[in-house]
Amino acid sequence: MSRYRSYGKLDDPFVTEGDTFFLRMNARLRPNQLKPGEVALSKNGRMNDDGTWQPRKGLSTLFGSITSGTDAIRLPYVIQSASRSSGVVTIVLDDTPSLSFIPGENITVADLGFTTDSPNGTFPLESVNFTTKVITFISSSFVEHNGVFYKCLQDNISSASNEPGTPGGSSFWSSDTNASEAPTWSNSSVSYSGPGVNDTFTVQPASVPAGTSPNTSVCSAGNSIATTLNFTINDDGVNAVYGSAVYSDASSNNDDYIFSATNNLAVIIRLKDSALFKCRYEAGGETVDGPVGMTQGFDKMFIFRSRKTTLSASPALNSIGISSASQSGQTITVNTSTNHGRVTGDFVTLTNLGAWTVNPNDCYQITRISDTQFTVTMASSQTATFNVSGAQAEYFEDFTRVDRGTYTAPQYLTDTTATASSGVVTMDAVNHGLEIGNEITIRNGSSPFDLFVNQNAIVTSTPTADQFTFNLGVEDGTASLTASRQLAIGKGFIHMPAAPWGQFHQRRLWVPYWFTSDASPTDRNNRSEIVASDILDSDTYDRIGNQFTITAGKSDFLVGIQPFTQDTLAIFNRKSIHLMTGVSGSLADVKTNVVTTEIGASARKSIVQVANQILFLSDQGIYAVEFYDQYHLRGTGTPLSESIQPFVDRINQDYAHLSCAVYFDSRYWLAVPLDSAPGRGDSTKLNAIIVYNFINGGFESIDQVNSTEFAIRDLIVAREGAQNALYLTTEEGGVHKVDGFEGGDVVSLTAGQAQSETIPVVSQLTTRQYDADSMDRKTYSRAELHVKSNTGFSTDGNIQFITEDPDSTTQSTSISSLLGSNLPDSEEASVRLRVNKRGFGVQADFQPTNGRPYLRSAKVDARITDRSTTSVS
Repeated sequence: MSRYRSYGKLDDPFVTEGDTFFLRMNARLRPNQLKPGEVALSKNGRMNDDGTWQPRKGLSTLFGSITSGTDAIRLPYVIQSASRSSGVVTIVLDDTPSLSFIPGENITVADLGFTTDSPNGTFPLESVNFTTKVITFISSSFVEHNGVFYKCLQDNISSASNEPGTPGGSSFWSSDTNASEAPTWSNSSVSYSGPGVNDTFTVQPASVPAGTSPNTSVCSAGNSIATTLNFTINDDGVNAVYGSAVYSDASSNNDDYIFSATNNLAVIIRLKDSALFKCRYEAGGETVDGPVGMTQGFDKMFIFRSRKTTLSASPALNSIGISSASQSGQTITVNTSTNHGRVTGDFVTLTNLGAWTVNPNDCYQITRISDTQFTVTMASSQTATFNVSGAQAEYFEDFTRVDRGTYTAPQYLTDTTATASSGVVTMDAVNHGLEIGNEITIRNGSSPFDLFVNQNAIVTSTPTADQFTFNLGVEDGTASLTASRQLAIGKGFIHMPAAPWGQFHQRRLWVPYWFTSDASPTDRNNRSEIVASDILDSDTYDRIGNQFTITAGKSDFLVGIQPFTQDTLAIFNRKSIHLMTGVSGSLADVKTNVVTTEIGASARKSIVQVANQILFLSDQGIYAVEFYDQYHLRGTGTPLSESIQPFVDRINQDYAHLSCAVYFDSRYWLAVPLDSAPGRGDSTKLNAIIVYNFINGGFESIDQVNSTEFAIRDLIVAREGAQNALYLTTEEGGVHKVDGFEGGDVVSLTAGQAQSETIPVVSQLTTRQYDADSMDRKTYSRAELHVKSNTGFSTDGNIQFITEDPDSTTQSTSISSLLGSNLPDSEEASVRLRVNKRGFGVQADFQPTNGRPYLRSAKVDARITDRSTTSVS
């Protein structure tokens, strides 16, 4: 075909411009300034190694929402007194009620004394008085009428949707007693007429037995009932997820678990089979009430709670063999082959029970126990005797507070008959107080131990509270031996300070020293100090020898710590970056040097090391500092995110500290709170993931779920089987696999609803602007896009063109309309269409609507037009 429409002095050849590959996004420059392979926008897309662009896969759900959408705060309040009058229980608290006490919300009370008609159970709050510290709820099924108490026996019409209450239940006649809906009484029944309701209840007059009269005190004034177990708000509910982390089982090749810290318990998902486990905090006596730091180290899982004492637990899964199990109604009775060691209120997960109609394999809270038997309650009813071949009861230990309060250093430990055998020394010492990993020092000993005075050793086992072992290259024998724990420099040891997070490096736990380690931690009013634990001992800290001030009192504060090399830590403050060297072995010679005072990190969980770079989010964007050798770290003056600055400007800085990131699949994934427009401030949660592709050397996508309810809590790399994958957890407790589903995003969005729903992935690619390398106005006549369907799906999508000067957008055209049908599975096509638009430049915009098609190339044909010297706008 001819390159010219006509021939003459003003010949106008057709010029073809386009891209045959797509590498990265650049949203900062004008679209006509972009280089080949750069695009103006990539939303929910992936730029593959072969240069094609493709919509991302959807999220798949391993576990749905675990939140209930109701208040669920366990309260450490003491009940001072309790009484009942006309079915209304009045409780006087030792302290002023929490603001979480809301009339109408459920309250659970247990262990109050009574004869009959229990006041214990779950009931809606009737009233709350913050001045008198009094709360009330209705617990009695007795109803008073003209001085006579009635007991409801039967509801003759149970289908009414707005009856006055559940007969015999806690709300009977509690709210429907106004004049227009007054009940009509007789000696044996009461009739109720309300809007659209006619209902009759069978009742009997009741002489309420002595001791259960509504006026009888059920807890005499002045008595206190400890409430770590006895007084809660909606005890079993979960209304917030504050943090999550992966636990890798070192004893297994393919068992990874995701721990999520909710307000009142830890919820645990095993990735290989989505099995659910739960455990409590201090047997239910502790709570989590704000964002937490979680990490695995020293064979423990830690939950750092800032101003509160850190919680820790051994995350090893315990298993008990089941000898028999049966269900009657909702009650499942389990018999174990050995003493199970569980108590009422503990959680247990039943696995591999067979021969059922309704699946009983789930996580339950134990309701009744003996040494080898326990019962749990299932939501559904059935009668079954289960097949127990291979069945087990599995559980994780509860989280407990780490040691706190005054640190008591152990005395010298002496054993007159210490035994050495094959290099293992066994010492007997009453209440030695040692743990595995503690360091001891040989102080004195008879032969052969006298050759090792002042030599240090590490405790290898503690068989009992009165015996411990350590390794020592000593001859076999029995002799007197005295050892002591390593002494602290200066003022002595302290327990772990209350901290918002911690970082493990060189066999130590490094934490911010912002709060004390007291039983009730106090604020030290210093945000620039860190302290390190003893080697292999997360509980012991030398507050002089192992404490370091980073900024020397400047207007700056600690944000995060990143291990850099074997001997170095990179310390990220809000306004500066520092290096600590000499952190292996003794900390006596640690040095701190400034890397830069120009930038700092704004989000601790955004700090990620990738090869010779450390990436992080700052106020100015995403930066990368680079090390050139083992000891030298260099900052960079230009942010890595310079090419996507318009999106960085939309990050809500008030919530940027929640941002989190990981490195996975040659990409840096950063979850951020992205406003709808710069400065709008309408994003208060992590709702977008910015993806940087290291292979392509640029940002390849802005990922978002098409729902305003979706809120990311953490990004986690973990194993589902033998292969690592990327997961994200949500504020509702959902666990989702990234790029795990070929359809849409399968997500759980609603509190109290574990059921997932599928939301389409809305993807979009807008190319750079094609201007034919000319400032003249052009006429764009034709365009062509080369697409290919992915395996298993046919392809459709909308195509439009955007011109500038004059500004206009073509009417959207679908692939199916151009081809006569969707592009079939695994087929490819060159989709040709007319543009017929004039302008300085044009961009192609592609929005897939079916399948995940590959876009291989795009081009447009243009010819210069309107060569007039008259200015136009």
